[in-house]
Amino acid sequence: MIDSHTSSDTRILLVEHEAALRESMTIGLGRDRHACEAVADGMAALRQAAAKAFDLVLVDLAAPHVAGLQISRTLRQHTLNRHVPVVIIAPDNRLAAALTEIEQGADDFLMKPFGQRELTARARAAIQRSRATRSLAVRATTAPALAYGDVRLDPARRLVRVGERCVQLTEQEFHLLYLLTGHPGVVFSRDGLLARIWGADRFVTVRSVDTLVSRLRRRIEPSESNVRQDGEMPKYVLTVRGVGYKLGEI
Repeated sequence: MIDSHTSSDTRILLVEHEAALRESMTIGLGRDRHACEAVADGMAALRQAAAKAFDLVLVDLAAPHVAGLQISRTLRQHTLNRHVPVVIIAPDNRLAAALTEIEQGADDFLMKPFGQRELTARARAAIQRSRATRSLAVRATTAPALAYGDVRLDPARRLVRVGERCVQLTEQEFHLLYLLTGHPGVVFSRDGLLARIWGADRFVTVRSVDTLVSRLRRRIEPSESNVRQDGEMPKYVLTVRGVGYKLGEI
């Protein structure tokens, strides 16, 4: 394991199997005043995540014991790193795999080859975005509970019920559903949702909004067994073509 030592209060876990790249990334992140702990495989990463809290995890999908682990979801099973942002590293021929990790909850991805400036900029952006999300979460604990139709949200206890189901959501998924539920029928543009949920993050595009909506739908929409086979539209989060998204009239 490579360990960079800086006076920064940000700690990054890097999972990279290529020794030269692992060393150069660790040095670059250290120069940007991040403490970086680097390991070569997914199992070592999980051991580190179980023992220490990190501000960011950078993980190469080609590293041993990573593929098939659903690494983003698995990392967040550790209490210490339940809300840690995860940035996926992938070669340009594995874009589909990187997007699958985004669907599973990863926050961003880097396609090889990339430069040190892009690496450090994306690392800073992911950490800042995570801190902003946690700040929203703290403020949300004083926000009122919401109910609309069969959707119930309790921010103080982070409870979500859809009909008779209890639903587990990530922080961003919760904020999106809370925003839509608080304004039933109001159409939010993709740019508006970007500003409200991500803030001023120049690496995030409207595609991130679509991905987040897709993840939220998978959590809260009826299962396939309960959906008609005639192309029925989503029940809760509706697309307004060319505009954005809204909560359906329940």
